[in-house]
Amino acid sequence: MGKISKKDFFDYMSTLYEEKYNDQNGYKVLIDIISHRDDPKFVKKMRDIIHMTPSQRLLYRYQLAVQGKEFTPRQVDQYISLIEYALDHLD
Repeated sequence: MGKISKKDFFDYMSTLYEEKYNDQNGYKVLIDIISHRDDPKFVKKMRDIIHMTPSQRLLYRYQLAVQGKEFTPRQVDQYISLIEYALDHLD
């Protein structure tokens, strides 16, 4: 698989959320997730995240906040979409 272009990723997220997406850090996270494709535990953890219920997402957001990572509900949704996009491109 070739490297995912930043433009393709930004276009995908912009279309999905109906607003211009240009989070440079988000692209770095995407590439980092893909770089762990050979780590089954990591991939399972990512798959678990994308299948969380709304209440689990709220708890996840709280856990991130405790770690000093403050996200809005929309940012958590975008992060989960980013993970989903990365997982779709592992093969």
